[in-house]
Amino acid sequence: MPQLVINNFTRGQLDHDLNGRFELPFYFNGFEVCRNFISNYKGNVKFRTGMEYAAKTKNNQEAVIMEFRFNTEQSYLLEFTEGILRFYTYDANGNFGYVVDDENNIIELNTGITLDQAKKLQKAQNADAMYLTAPGMMPRVLKRTSATSFSIENANPTGMNYDTDGYPSAVAFYGGRLWFGGFANKPLTVRGSEVAEYGNFTVPGSNIDDDDPLSLTLSEITDPIEWLMGGKNNLYVGNPEGICLINGGGYDVPITATEVNADLANKEGASSAAPTQKDSQVFYVSNDKRKVYMFDYDLLTEKFLSNDLNMLSQEVTRGRLKKIYYKRDDNNIIYCLLEDGKAIALLYKSSESINGWFPLETSGNIIDICTVTRPDGKDDLFLEVLRNGVYYIEKLANEVEFTGFYETENFKNDPKKEYYNRLIAEQLKQCNYLDGSTEFSALQNNQITFDGVDTITAQNAVFNQNHVGHYVVYKTSSGAEYGYFEVTEYISETQVKVRVASNGYNPSVWNYWYISFNQITGLTDFEGQQVMVVADGGYLNTFTVTEGTLNFDREMTSCVVGYSYEGLLKTFNLGFSANGKNLQTVRKRIAEFILRFVYSAGVNIGTDINDMFVVQYFSPQGFMDLPPLPMDGDEKRQVADTSSEEKYIFLTQDLPLPMNLTMVQYNIEFGS
Repeated sequence: MPQLVINNFTRGQLDHDLNGRFELPFYFNGFEVCRNFISNYKGNVKFRTGMEYAAKTKNNQEAVIMEFRFNTEQSYLLEFTEGILRFYTYDANGNFGYVVDDENNIIELNTGITLDQAKKLQKAQNADAMYLTAPGMMPRVLKRTSATSFSIENANPTGMNYDTDGYPSAVAFYGGRLWFGGFANKPLTVRGSEVAEYGNFTVPGSNIDDDDPLSLTLSEITDPIEWLMGGKNNLYVGNPEGICLINGGGYDVPITATEVNADLANKEGASSAAPTQKDSQVFYVSNDKRKVYMFDYDLLTEKFLSNDLNMLSQEVTRGRLKKIYYKRDDNNIIYCLLEDGKAIALLYKSSESINGWFPLETSGNIIDICTVTRPDGKDDLFLEVLRNGVYYIEKLANEVEFTGFYETENFKNDPKKEYYNRLIAEQLKQCNYLDGSTEFSALQNNQITFDGVDTITAQNAVFNQNHVGHYVVYKTSSGAEYGYFEVTEYISETQVKVRVASNGYNPSVWNYWYISFNQITGLTDFEGQQVMVVADGGYLNTFTVTEGTLNFDREMTSCVVGYSYEGLLKTFNLGFSANGKNLQTVRKRIAEFILRFVYSAGVNIGTDINDMFVVQYFSPQGFMDLPPLPMDGDEKRQVADTSSEEKYIFLTQDLPLPMNLTMVQYNIEFGS
């Protein structure tokens, strides 16, 4: 019985008409269908995280979102609606929300920028000033004057004649200069400011110095300039005919007012979508909006090359590409927005020959996306999503880094993994695999002392009469700390009578703990909707929200409420060549699956999408004391499969739980 293994999932979704190319490696590294899963450079396949609610747009208007990055510690999300700009940022604790003034009023600016203009905005930022351009709009400069105050004004530098040239549509910083391009009346002209003097574009008539302003018109193209981008050694100019390079006369020669050259580097045209940069590579959207090209300098040929990254995955862009952003984090994925309201993720690394596409879907239309730098230097991906007629701003939830058994403090004294189990349970509470989701937690930071008999005393006022019947639960930090106490009597705001409901407790004094609950209110945005609930890290059930409220028949310390989405993988037809025979077309059955997981729960597998086998059903029962562990290692499952000539593996995740798969081994029998 052959034992076949898939342990590299980096190719993502491939085109359906590749289903005969079983002799090539990508056939087994990719899928015919891949939905709501992503991969990484390690080759794993992971259920994508959920989309957390952040805010609603002003007056429920369609908006355009983008980043204003002052520095690593302070970045902002900009929300452009018709004529108005709002700001969001992170506080000292990493929480994301509106920028407000001293009286807690949301800060707004009147921009004079229409929504249609905002959809076409291009930006270039230097420190606290961001220049904005769009076709038919006088350039603006948005300035940060303090952490909570901004101003916006027209950018009308000296030497710029908008009456003659028209307004520019493209802008960039490069080589110490501010550049404008794609003027309405001179669409092939690019103008650069004086070095370090961004308000001076006056080109001298004589005695020209290297740092003086300059102007040039591209001669090798006829279509208008779409965008500008400052690269490592060149100013890139994108237009529908290709990419032009502006430099000082060579690949690594700096631009000066006396030495400047422009060449058409390739003929793979670009759309107006602003490109994104990863390392020294530039990624841009093709003129037909169906492809992403990677543009980079090739040292062997000493030429710039554009690589078509959709060569084997053209079907994923049927919705036509609209925007593209690189997200700096542990996965290093490029996210693309499609005009049909869906998104796709691109995993790419040329040195490892990794190029995979991963379609993402949600119960709503994605209107816009952008990345914003977190205080830790990594990026968050924000999405504007239209759900049930409401424009929401949501954030792709962060993946949880689970603790390995041998990383715990007490692994030598924990043969039954009780401490480890509690620690993993605590980390499961941080997982979010629901869209449009809201998280609820009853976590307290208030020192409590248990007298060892029946009384808990808090350092600060926290208790009330309604807490009787609920539970005080320790938030463990190493797994060795645990305590689960039922409140039996209210004494005062700082003291309650309790019953020890866990198998002992440790220690008697603790700072971080939960007060449990069994009702959630304020869910007006979910009114009448079916939502999923994850309680204390385990899937609870599906509920319908009534009068903005959910009631439960169990206690919980934290939960996530939101809309479900399903992950789906379907392989190509299984088989290979042996002794000159194509076993792809002979009858075969799968006798057994061996799946290797990393901190995963749920998951279904099978050879028939309508007859799947549950790998692990993960419920939250008993979670407050000692919960079940997620799968971390090999899981063997025998399946009642039938023989057929066409054989596929289906894998789904329909529960809002983490799934990280590193290997699928399938034992296959040939013949009737």
